[in-house]
Amino acid sequence: MKLTYANVNQTYRVSSIEGGCKARDRLMKLGILPGVLITIKRRAPLKGPFMITINNSNIVIGRGVASKIEVQELS
Repeated sequence: MKLTYANVNQTYRVSSIEGGCKARDRLMKLGILPGVLITIKRRAPLKGPFMITINNSNIVIGRGVASKIEVQELS
């Protein structure tokens, strides 16, 4: 599922990153790589940004960037 459809206060594993080289490069610099655990802390209303936690760091990403991240629920 896309990160944009994920629930707040849940942890997910990044399964893949879609998009071009620039999008992938930017996400990699932020530490968002396949296999990394992401927790969604906050989702702003009206197509606003997401606050996520990766490796004990809070990061804010836009909805467009979040739509390029495929995640899967932890079982």
